[in-house]
Amino acid sequence: MRIPAIAALVLACLLALHAEALAEDARMVIWYPGEAGSTAEAQPVLDAFFGYLSKDMAPEKVTGQYFNSVKGGLDYISHKKPKAGIISYAAWMQNRAKMGGAEVILSTLPLPGGRKTERYALVGGDDKLAPDAKIYSSEPLSQGFIRQHLFANIPASAKLAQTDRMFVKLKALSSGSEKAYAILTPLEASTLKRIKSDWSKSLKVIERSKPVPTARVVVFDPGWEGKGKFSEALLGAGKDPEAEEILEELRLKGFGSTN
Repeated sequence: MRIPAIAALVLACLLALHAEALAEDARMVIWYPGEAGSTAEAQPVLDAFFGYLSKDMAPEKVTGQYFNSVKGGLDYISHKKPKAGIISYAAWMQNRAKMGGAEVILSTLPLPGGRKTERYALVGGDDKLAPDAKIYSSEPLSQGFIRQHLFANIPASAKLAQTDRMFVKLKALSSGSEKAYAILTPLEASTLKRIKSDWSKSLKVIERSKPVPTARVVVFDPGWEGKGKFSEALLGAGKDPEAEEILEELRLKGFGSTN
């Protein structure tokens, strides 16, 4: 029996709506502990990014949130069960045991260079690290992570402290009002290099870290059927003029392989 054209159209619409209803959100977590900006402040930029990705991920819709604390990211992963994430290298290496079978699929390519590796800097008011040195960082870094991935010669007796006011601390170190040191993220090190004030010239770079991988793009379920489309969407974004402004807001040139 032939279905009248209008009935066929209605049926097609109902099937499309049903398929859309069945499609789950492809949730993402953007997780950079110690980074600036709150979850709420980051959301408008992320919504633009997720909207861009959603076009290639249909019928799945990409949604998600940004977190700059360890607890915030872990809670989101535990309770919201995201499909994927962009996670700072330090957060990934220090917390991956808590993420089940999550696997890295891509590298981020941060601006300005768009490289797959970057370097931290150890700075202070003098060029020699004291055995009992106090060392600030904006990221929550364990001594094990620092010694294994960044600066192998950090003294075991060094005292680590996290700060959300890194450049205030750097001014104190440069003036000598506080005897301490700081581990700068690649972005902080690049920013300090561009500052022309006298206080910045008083700081000494004691050591630059060995190159470490950039933030990781991970999937939390390697069996996720949308993994291939997701990877292709990210790789294509770096070549698409439509995504350029969004990526700049995220301080990214694009995404690349992990090789």
